[in-house]
Amino acid sequence: RKTCDCWSAECGWCSDEKCRVSHDLTDTSSQGISVISPIKWVNLNTVFFFDGNGDMIGSFRFNRKGIFLTGCVKCRTPRPLPLGDQGLFDWSVAFEGSELVLYISGEEHWRQELVGECAERYSDIQEFAFGDIGCDGVWYEVEGQMVSGSHFTDNKTCGSECAE
Repeated sequence: RKTCDCWSAECGWCSDEKCRVSHDLTDTSSQGISVISPIKWVNLNTVFFFDGNGDMIGSFRFNRKGIFLTGCVKCRTPRPLPLGDQGLFDWSVAFEGSELVLYISGEEHWRQELVGECAERYSDIQEFAFGDIGCDGVWYEVEGQMVSGSHFTDNKTCGSECAE
């Protein structure tokens, strides 16, 4: 499915459930969120996280220069990615216990244990949505674990967002 950007008027700036995916990301059986998209130098790939009430908890954002988790993490990427701005990368973000992990091309690229307030803040992720990835990105819905909002049902255009 396309990585429809929820940060738009059509999606109510991520407040509309049709632009989110229901998924208990902190469940130990979760396989995380898997995406194929460009990873740029300046633009950030963003995954927004929501709790069981539909309230935004925060966001995980990264590019070739940095990794950010709202209110918890701000750091440089630990290893450089292969060069080539136009290339697509398969990446996934997952929680493994109290650790947030970023995999790129199947290899662990970054791991951070969340403690205290950060661990509590991100302990109840029930939904996620995408931002800033663009119309070239695709994500993989895990059957039986994820339920995507109606905005994702049009795989070609994400509503009007990716219409040509």
